[in-house]
Amino acid sequence: MSKTFKIVLILLVGASLVSAVLAGFAFMGKEREYMKRILLEDKLASVLKDKRRLEKEVGLGKKAKEESETKIREMEKKIEGFLSQVEEEKNKGKATALDLDAKKRDILKLQEDMEKEKKEKLNISKKLDNLRVDYKKVQEAVRKIKDEKARLEKKLSNLKERSIDLDKIVLSPEGTQPSAELLKGRILVVNKDYSFIVTDLGEKQGIKKGTALEIRNGTELLGRAEVDKIYDTMSSASLLPGTDINKIKKGNLVIESR
Repeated sequence: MSKTFKIVLILLVGASLVSAVLAGFAFMGKEREYMKRILLEDKLASVLKDKRRLEKEVGLGKKAKEESETKIREMEKKIEGFLSQVEEEKNKGKATALDLDAKKRDILKLQEDMEKEKKEKLNISKKLDNLRVDYKKVQEAVRKIKDEKARLEKKLSNLKERSIDLDKIVLSPEGTQPSAELLKGRILVVNKDYSFIVTDLGEKQGIKKGTALEIRNGTELLGRAEVDKIYDTMSSASLLPGTDINKIKKGNLVIESR
């Protein structure tokens, strides 16, 4: 084998090795690019997945926001309704307060009226007590009058045995008819509360309802009264206008006025 052939063979082998090395490097570079592409595709897929997830979450967020806004609007309406109700309750409270004030005033008025009624009742009770006292006095006066009447009847009975003319007749001048005497009596009770008097002139004495009486203290005219109630031996008479009851006393003379 010649030296030239050996050199050529060595060069061919060297060229083959260089080609093989270069081909290996080329394959390795291609593999790296392929791996990079796969990694980029995975990363892109992951990013796209995250994007879709975020878009979904954004959509859900928007929906939640809209629902939240709707709820907020509903709550605002409810709050407005509550505020309106509170205002109405306030107004009702004011009206109730006014009603309470009016009721308090009515209660105070009723209490005042009650106090007046109590005072009036007390006054009536006092008047009734006074009337009871006056009634007892009248009863006592009636008892005394009855005793006096019995005494007089007994005295008259004794006088009948000794005298013919026992009648109280005022004789008229000759040729005229006798006239009846004016009824005379005494005041038994003076009632200043109701402005009336009780006299010892009754049905048996001939007094009539509506009879006018003069009230005198001796010759002094104290006033006038009119008989309105008649009993057996006494009568009550209401004082007529112009008569001062403070001047009238028990025992004053009463005379029938004609």
